[in-house]
Parts: sequence; C-alpha cells; structure tokens
Amino acid sequence: MTARRALVLAGLLAVAVVAGAGFFADLDKLGAGLFAYPAHRIAIACGLVLGNYGLRALRFRYYLGRLDIAVGAGEAALVFVAGFLFTVTPGKMGEVVKGWLVKRRHGHSATAVASSVVAERLTDVVGLLLVAAAGVWQFGAYRGLFWGVCGLCLAFLAVVLHPQWVPALLERAAHPRLGRATAKIAQAHRALRTLCAPRPLLAGVALAAAAWFLEAVAFRVLLDGLGAGAGLGPAVVIYTMATLFGAVSMLPGGVGSTEAVMVALLLAPALGVGLDRAGATLATLLIRFCTLWFGVALGGVAWAWLARRPSTQDR
Repeated sequence: MTARRALVLAGLLAVAVVAGAGFFADLDKLGAGLFAYPAHRIAIACGLVLGNYGLRALRFRYYLGRLDIAVGAGEAALVFVAGFLFTVTPGKMGEVVKGWLVKRRHGHSATAVASSVVAERLTDVVGLLLVAAAGVWQFGAYRGLFWGVCGLCLAFLAVVLHPQWVPALLERAAHPRLGRATAKIAQAHRALRTLCAPRPLLAGVALAAAAWFLEAVAFRVLLDGLGAGAGLGPAVVIYTMATLFGAVSMLPGGVGSTEAVMVALLLAPALGVGLDRAGATLATLLIRFCTLWFGVALGGVAWAWLARRPSTQDR
C-alpha cells in the first residue's frame, strides 16, 4: 500500500468513526461540546503523546543497536514515526514498513528489524499491564483479563527464550520449498532472543511503561476538560484496558474496538467518571485524535521527510 492510499484510508476511517459517534450520541451535543472544549488541554495532551513517541523511538533505536544495526538517532526516529502513517492499514503495514525502510535506506536485514518490532509489541503489552496494575487493583475489576494477558506474555517469553523449542519446530517443518522462509524465521528467532535477554527486556519494558503512562495522563487531562469526576486511577484503567482490547482485536489501529470499549468503561458506574453518553463519546474522540490520528499525520510528515532525505544506499 502506498503512502497516498494510506492517507486516504485513514481519512475514510476517521469519517466513519465520527459518523458512528454521531449515531451513538447526539451530534448537536458533540459539536457544541467540541467547540466549547478548551484548546489548551488538547495541546497539553498532544505534548504528552509526543513524549510517548519519543520514549518509544528511543527504544527502537536501542533495539537496533543491540542487533548491530547502525542507524543514526534522527534517522531511527523518522523511520519509527513514518510507520504511524500505516497504523490504520490492514495487515499491520506500519510494522512491516519500518523493516522495509531500514533495508532500503541502509541495506540492513528487514528480518532483524521485524524482530525488534515483535519485541516492541511485547514490551508495549507488558508496559501497559504495569501501568494498568495499580488501577485494576484499586477498583477490583478486570483482574481476570489482567492475569490472562500476563499469562500469555509469560508463555510467549518461555517459547522465545527456550534455546531448543523453535529450532526443533523448524527442523520438523523443514521442506525444500520452505528453506528460505525457515532460514528467515530462524534468523528472526535469534534476533528476538537477543532482545528478550534480561537487560534489553527490562529496558524496553521500563521505556514502554513510562511512555504509556504519559498517554494515560493525557487522557486524564482531557477528561478534566469535560468536568469529569475521575481521578488518575480510573483514567489509567479505562485507557489501558481499551488500548489492550484494541490491540488484541487485531483491527487496523484498533479502530472501532478501542472506541467501543472506552465509551463503555467511561459510562460504567463502578468507575465513577460521571459523564453522560455525549461526554463519554467526546472524550473518546479527543483522546483518539491525540493518540491515533495525530500520529498518522506525523507519520505522513516523517514519510515525506525521509523521501527527500538521502540514504546511505544513495551515497
């Protein structure tokens, strides 16, 4: 998928989300609430989201270094952000494009970069769980989901870190026609084991937890602008649970699933947010603008910048 098509798809999905929000809540109330909303709170939230992107870009560069992939800090940040342009495309293209860019611009293995992307997703989930933990225990809700995701993460780590399981599976699946694919999977597994060693794993989780906490704080800032009675605890629970559900749904960018869960949690009496249907919908649209659509726009800028910037392959 080209960058232009990704932008068109993002625009269509954004229109669909707004249309769905208008159908669920009173469109006049949504419009009035949006025009009356203090703009400085949106700016603060976007600033906190930029902090999230900065920490995650730092982690991406750190992972590349651990794999002996030499890419400058500025270049790595641009590649990382450029992937956001494809966040809402089918097939998780945003994940694939980072490996493609590094290979095309610097000649490094796209397979190794793909392993860093898997490590990013793993540490993102663990980081979100750590951020969610305090709120989940405070309200006594969603503990089953919390422990279930924890169990999946531990199972994944056990498979990745075991020195024999994946090689043995690849050996059993060996076939002349699958030789190239098997070799790439073996290479990816070796790289992933490197990134899941204790030091890089802990560093990645720490950066992820700090990054996602910033976005949870951004959600709290936006809720305060709507007069919500929620403190930081409910904001953390709602944001992290909706984000995790969106990731598990495997929908492009979690569009639809994240919004639905977030609105449902905002209206849940147990969390005591105190918003009506229009307020909950507006809060969801605002945080998704700051954390999803703002990122897609930045991805377009980064993509255009990289297109004009010479690569090591061109020199």
